[in-house]
Amino acid sequence: MSTYKLTYFNARARGEPARMLFALAGQKYEDIRYDYEGQEWPKIKGDRKRFPLGQVPVLDVDGQLLTQSRAIYRFLARRFPGDYYGKNDDERAQIDVILGIIADIEIAITPAFETPDAAKREAEFVKGRDSTLKPSYEFFSQSLQKAGGKYFVGNRMTLADLIIFNLIDFFMDSSVGLKTYFDPYPNLVKYYETIKSDSPLTGYLKTRKYTPY
Repeated sequence: MSTYKLTYFNARARGEPARMLFALAGQKYEDIRYDYEGQEWPKIKGDRKRFPLGQVPVLDVDGQLLTQSRAIYRFLARRFPGDYYGKNDDERAQIDVILGIIADIEIAITPAFETPDAAKREAEFVKGRDSTLKPSYEFFSQSLQKAGGKYFVGNRMTLADLIIFNLIDFFMDSSVGLKTYFDPYPNLVKYYETIKSDSPLTGYLKTRKYTPY
């Protein structure tokens, strides 16, 4: 039986979809976390035997290290029973499209996230939502509607749901504090609340450790 160690910061962000996959699969793993504002991480990130790229997340599977968040997600989604990475090429292609869009969104919101002034940060988030990111959010909203409103791909929970939920969660349940950010897309808000209250992830979400991000 394989052993798993996931190393990331004490945050949700790019580590959380992997944690969700472990929870869905009922797979035990070692959840190693570092304080991203502390002194320990800067001292150890240069250890290439533990952190091949000097960054996290890193997944250790029986001593073999896997880096890059989306590679980790795909690996676990394929490895665990449940078809989390799709049942066929069409579903996997849909999931890959969503993975790519989320990657673009993460890059787009980073400057606003790093803005120290709270009021300016909020304004920048909203500005991006209504301009650069509008096609992406409209695509999510329309895709969810076409899929029936409960899940994004295949009428069941997949990796696509985990990463979209994680994005919405970043705005609605973190120190960012923009609970109205997705109000222009009520079906996405309803989707988010349903995942929290009535889905295979509900138990995990109720008991997971809270972090600011």
